[in-house]
Amino acid sequence: MGLHNKVATCLATNVGRVRTNNEDSLAEDRELGLLVLADGMGGYNAGEVASAIATTTVVEIVRRDWNGTENPAEVANLLKSAVQTAHERIRARAAADPECAGMGTTAIACVLNRDQLAIAHVGDSRVYRWRQRALNQLTQDHSLLEELIARGHYTREDANRLVRKNIVTRALGVEEDISVDLIDDRLEIGDLLLLCSDGLTDMLDDSAIAVILGSPRVELQSIARALIEAALTAGGRDNVSVALARVDQIEGSGSWSGRLRKWWQAG
Repeated sequence: MGLHNKVATCLATNVGRVRTNNEDSLAEDRELGLLVLADGMGGYNAGEVASAIATTTVVEIVRRDWNGTENPAEVANLLKSAVQTAHERIRARAAADPECAGMGTTAIACVLNRDQLAIAHVGDSRVYRWRQRALNQLTQDHSLLEELIARGHYTREDANRLVRKNIVTRALGVEEDISVDLIDDRLEIGDLLLLCSDGLTDMLDDSAIAVILGSPRVELQSIARALIEAALTAGGRDNVSVALARVDQIEGSGSWSGRLRKWWQAG
């Protein structure tokens, strides 16, 4: 059991310039290579409750049921099960506590294991990958904006101008059933993953994020700080949360075959 890579991580959050409470929640298990981010919604402090249930439950379930598998489909299914359990617990808490009625949260859970990446996500929080000076969004928002674009009602340019960005079409705790999207991908040495709430992406477009991720900062803490400060400078209308993971080494990459493969790819 455990993470076989050398991965540097950093988690950071800020309440922003407008809100008085932080409804985002972050968690990690370094040994398992697990990162979790949730962005809550609801009256009173219910958003905080929902997001905290999401992150703590996902970590709990993954720790409990992890069997050391290297099969990305099995890891993704474990993440799916953990997110679904979080959904059920949020609904149970909302039913038992009137102040939590109607609360919900987005959720992203990632596991980095050897050269495999598994992601489970619900909502409009995002996962980006910075690789070889190119930024790619790995998740697709579960939002009204994306749904209208997919149906051909708007071009992306028109939708960004005319449709509210923060209307999510899927969230934990809201409907009786929840559909969890799963992604599995390959990791490479040097990959930098960014998990973030919409408090970042509503303030910064992808090009601004790419500039910060590609700047010559060695420490992840300084990258996280720069992302949050840029979102605050742009208005900070929401809580801003980021989780960063940089793959510095993958087990086997130090072997003769691994060095040969890196040499060939660089040639």
